[in-house]
Amino acid sequence: MKYKTQFDPSNANDEFAIQEAKIAGMKILVRFEPLFRKYLNLIKTGRIDYGDKEMKRFVSSFIGDPSLKQALKREKSNTKFCHPINKKFDFVVETYGKLEDSDIMTDLQMLLLVLVKRYKKMGRNFCAYLYNAYCYEVSRHIKKFTQNPVNITYRNVEYEDYMQTYSDQAIEDCFEDRIYENSRGIPDTTWINGESCSDLFLCLSPEERKIIIKYYLEDYNDRQIATLFGMHINTVNQKRRKAAAKLAETMGVDISQIKRNRKSGKKAMLPM
Repeated sequence: MKYKTQFDPSNANDEFAIQEAKIAGMKILVRFEPLFRKYLNLIKTGRIDYGDKEMKRFVSSFIGDPSLKQALKREKSNTKFCHPINKKFDFVVETYGKLEDSDIMTDLQMLLLVLVKRYKKMGRNFCAYLYNAYCYEVSRHIKKFTQNPVNITYRNVEYEDYMQTYSDQAIEDCFEDRIYENSRGIPDTTWINGESCSDLFLCLSPEERKIIIKYYLEDYNDRQIATLFGMHINTVNQKRRKAAAKLAETMGVDISQIKRNRKSGKKAMLPM
């Protein structure tokens, strides 16, 4: 309650009260350090403690399958449900969980302080209120993070299903593959989607077609492609090499015959 005094308009000019409130806030964060560590460990590793009811409620908020949600509500979890539950929760680990530990910890601390500010004495103490509310506050924050396409650097059918479940507006299948802006006008989106490309390039995914166009036709380097498509530079490099290997195999030629020189990116026609 001392932390909340800083939000009282009557204390706006009371520097002592504001300082006391900030100190109270720091004490709260120190007191709940174990809680933050518990969430951080789960988000970073995906190791679910099926004996922890709070953690199971948190994981359940990311599960759309009714049978899996029901399994998480049981006192004893059937091992046959653990694998699919872990697989679903991997979405969180591979997206939000890839942030730096310090960034996630800061988010967890701020979310707790939001609940402190919102808390009102209504017959239950703060810890009871926190136990019921914190896991949902954190899950809402993560869902908001993952709904931003900029934060998702890869695509997978299961993850697309997840996004459709929790987004306010369903995301179209292969949405990002239908949007392709190239600086020269060719190839167009129909080629990217495999509708007008020759049999030679049918072995490639739309994403791989976009990468090889940028690299081989438009003189982008891997770093520029990574920035453009919101991917890691190593991911771009691996996907480009994989695409080249596919083409070499399809054409029946040695991979060394496909041009792989390092590009400076200076000739790339970057969008203004």
